[in-house]
Amino acid sequence: MRVTVLLALVLILSVTVSATFEVSIFPLERKIKMNETATFEIELSHNSPTDELFEVYSNDVTWDVRPESPLRVPVGKRFKSNLLIRPLNVQPGAYNLPVNFKVAGSTNSQKQVLYIEVTSQFDDDANYLPAVRGIATIDPEVDPRKPVTLKLSLENQNRRTLDKVEVKVRSKVVNKDYTTSLGPLEKKTLTFIADIDAKTPAQKDILQISVIVPEQEKAYQFDLFPLNYEVVQYGTVIPSVDADSSFLKRVENITLVNDANKVVTYVHRVPAWFGKRWFVSSIPQAKIDSGDLTWEFTLEPGAQMNVVVTYNYRTLFWVLLITCVGVGAYLIFRSPIRVMKRATVLRTHEEGILEVKVIIELVNRSNKMCKHVRVMDLVPHMAQVVQEFKETILAPSKIVPHEQRGTLVRWDIDLMDPKEHRILMYRLRTNLSVLGGLTLPVTAVHFVVDGHQRESVSNKPEVRVRL
Repeated sequence: MRVTVLLALVLILSVTVSATFEVSIFPLERKIKMNETATFEIELSHNSPTDELFEVYSNDVTWDVRPESPLRVPVGKRFKSNLLIRPLNVQPGAYNLPVNFKVAGSTNSQKQVLYIEVTSQFDDDANYLPAVRGIATIDPEVDPRKPVTLKLSLENQNRRTLDKVEVKVRSKVVNKDYTTSLGPLEKKTLTFIADIDAKTPAQKDILQISVIVPEQEKAYQFDLFPLNYEVVQYGTVIPSVDADSSFLKRVENITLVNDANKVVTYVHRVPAWFGKRWFVSSIPQAKIDSGDLTWEFTLEPGAQMNVVVTYNYRTLFWVLLITCVGVGAYLIFRSPIRVMKRATVLRTHEEGILEVKVIIELVNRSNKMCKHVRVMDLVPHMAQVVQEFKETILAPSKIVPHEQRGTLVRWDIDLMDPKEHRILMYRLRTNLSVLGGLTLPVTAVHFVVDGHQRESVSNKPEVRVRL
């Protein structure tokens, strides 16, 4: 039972705290004498599920603020009553009096500002005491980079000269004092200029203006209606690039300046496709997003951040240069004659190799003539050359058996023209059936070009039996 009651109380309390209410006051301004009481009509309503008791008070102790009757507002109804305000210790003048309405037992409150003009209780004094009315205007939107223009119309309501009239302008961002004078019944329009910090953040503000007329040991204060205005938002982050270029290297010093009057989260992008990123470095380190290098910064108003991006293609240059030099050297110093050797199986026996055809291709890939070309091929001991050659095929000049090294097959060609292509062919027969495969030795070619003896060798072909 206690738990249930406690939960109910917590629920009611939470609903009460979160409940909202509305206050309407009519009129918002009154003119009274110092010994009179200003009466305002008030209307209250709320959305709480229970009846609510409201408190009304002012933080200004020079005024007596009280409701005509207790402000107990029923559920779902609009409650009407009167608000009584009496000056306690004020001089004749015009005042903006803040009045607070609050739900009893909670922190839910609203503030209303009432304009009350207080005059002397004696009619004769009213003709001589200072009495100033004023109306002020300001642009509803203020750019902090530009001077703020305030126009103030003042009216002296008495037939006397006011030698010193002080104007005090107060808000969150403006704090200015001005001094002027007013002749008898004079109406004067003044234009005041106020400079504010260009980095003032965007915000809504209320301009409070008080007109004070000092006289001997007293001062008469006249408060004007407060003015609502807004400091607007402007600007963004502006990047500037200072580049320094040298041979195949470029260094960009990027300065990001927040020229706005707000905190800005800015993403700076530099296009860099995959290949280009190999040659780009940065301080601080960049992130990759959709093929771009990106840096994200949160900058306060007026703050700046530096990014250094380096494009260095020198490594690529040296790699290409070394490659070109290597290729050029290869083309210059390579052997003019290219030798290619291949072999195919002609006959087999019980999955062993019996006869092989050997083809040797010679290509003079240079633009020079090669003379005294001598081609030498070596046949292993396990095989012998079949000395049967067609008329269309150049037969070897010599076939010399060797006891240790095998059989030497030699061709002698007097010369090979530039780009000439020759094919040499012979057959060899194995003494025994060779199982698996056979690797033939290289073919060597000796020749003379430009009076110098040169040599080229072929590959080592492998012969395999396909099962």
